[in-house]
Amino acid sequence: MAPLTIPGFDHLETRRLCLALCKELIEEHRLNEFLERVCPIIGEFFGTSRVSLVDYYEQTDTFDLLYFTGYPPDAVHQLGRRMDRMELRGALRRREPYHSRPDARLYCIPLYFANVLEVLVVLEHDAPVEETPARQEAGKILSRLLGLLMSSTRLAVNQKHQLDAADLQRARQIQLSFLPRERPRCAGCDVYGFNQSSALVGGDYFDFFPLEEQRIRCILADACGHGLAAALIMSNFRGLLQARVAGDPGPERLFDGLNQSVHFDEDFIQYLTGVFLDYDGGRGTLHYLNAGHYEPLVIAPDGSSRTLPGGGPPLGMFKNSRYPLGEARLGAGELVVLFTDGLVDVENAAGEYFGTEGISSTVRETRRGSLEEIAGSVLEKAREFGGDALEDDVTLLLMRVP
Repeated sequence: MAPLTIPGFDHLETRRLCLALCKELIEEHRLNEFLERVCPIIGEFFGTSRVSLVDYYEQTDTFDLLYFTGYPPDAVHQLGRRMDRMELRGALRRREPYHSRPDARLYCIPLYFANVLEVLVVLEHDAPVEETPARQEAGKILSRLLGLLMSSTRLAVNQKHQLDAADLQRARQIQLSFLPRERPRCAGCDVYGFNQSSALVGGDYFDFFPLEEQRIRCILADACGHGLAAALIMSNFRGLLQARVAGDPGPERLFDGLNQSVHFDEDFIQYLTGVFLDYDGGRGTLHYLNAGHYEPLVIAPDGSSRTLPGGGPPLGMFKNSRYPLGEARLGAGELVVLFTDGLVDVENAAGEYFGTEGISSTVRETRRGSLEEIAGSVLEKAREFGGDALEDDVTLLLMRVP
């Protein structure tokens, strides 16, 4: 495949890029709004609309998807999984832009401040991109300029320091208190939720909001990152959600409002994916909202399955995102399954993923059991598949119509 060439890509264009970035820097943007504006500018300069940012956490020596643009709204999981196949650790050995060896269409620009790797900018093209002095020059400028900006806004928990184990244990106890202590009673359906954190604290969350006798609302959400930072994001989201659910009789604009709150509340990047369900057993109708999460899975009594499509990007990632309300009818015995990527991304020794199909097939096989038994079977199968290792937070939410 012939490398892409970008006409007019020269030092003059590099100076124009610098001016555009500086113009945005002097505006009073919060960090997430700033990145929302400059990532398309960077992508256009390098000849692509697909740009993602990958954060590096010194404390745990791990990489995590921070931000993306130019991809479908639900691409967060695909991009996060692909990071395992990229040459991300090359950024710890070099500071200049480089092509990812497994896929030369990916052009990586490490953002450094002093000796600290802050973030990687990953640009995806349709074909391998030819290296040029101008592109190298632009990459170095981006590395220093944006590296300094990211350094000034990093969360303290991402810096090198020790956290007190007792404090973390108390944080975990507080986080567990956020989860429902009892299964809600609803004449219109049976519901069950399960959560297991891979760390002392994590970023998964589920909850129930019973309304009328045959009506209930449910939420399952997954914050970006891991550990304390993700737990803080989810704690903030939980408070915002509960206040809005208590004061809003309908779900139509729920995620639109939450997105604005999550986007503006802090001066650092935070986002989360999630699905909100509003089920009316009297009418047999399910209304749902999806923010960049896996599509809800519906298993019928005969074992057939379908997914519920639609939705918008992760909450907090883009300022003006909209989240259309989906609607579906549920028949007797149908089972709705929500899950986080801790199950989907369980990997075996051959590099294969448990995936949504692993979850779907297990639920189909055990669909006649109780919801607790179904959840237990999914967890057991995932552990068997991955060699008894679950490296991420795991959450399941099941709803069945009687």
